[in-house]
Amino acid sequence: MEKKENYESTPKGFLKTISIIHLGLFAGPLIFGIFTFSTIKETKIDYSDTNDIFLFLVPLFAISGILVGNILFKEQIDKLINKDSLMEKLSGFQTASIIKYALLEGPALIGIVAFNNNGNLLYLIISGILILYLIILRPTNDIIETSLNFTIEQQNQFNQKEQIIR
Repeated sequence: MEKKENYESTPKGFLKTISIIHLGLFAGPLIFGIFTFSTIKETKIDYSDTNDIFLFLVPLFAISGILVGNILFKEQIDKLINKDSLMEKLSGFQTASIIKYALLEGPALIGIVAFNNNGNLLYLIISGILILYLIILRPTNDIIETSLNFTIEQQNQFNQKEQIIR
């Protein structure tokens, strides 16, 4: 009996999988933020309360998440450029992307929790910016191809969406 290959071992399956992961990592904070916003009765924008530790932490975590995520992503991708195997490149890209997405999702969630604690819209705005950035990072064929600097052979293999990746 012939073994049926897992859909994830095709370029189409890979793109579907990483897109679902991406969707989950930005949809969580988005839904949580909308829910939290709808339950808070009194909101304000206040950046003058020096006793509010979140006034310092939320922007720090947001900026750190963006910077560290970009640095780690670039380091991981740089290690993949010279790999001969398309599967190795795609697997590494997926890992690097998940790390980058998580380093944006975490600060977005912290901002939403901070907003929930005191109703300061500043935290929700920062979280919204992080969520928008996450949406912009949606993995596409072009982004994957450009990031991984495919050889001609890898490019051809990646463009055959239904072919099993070897």
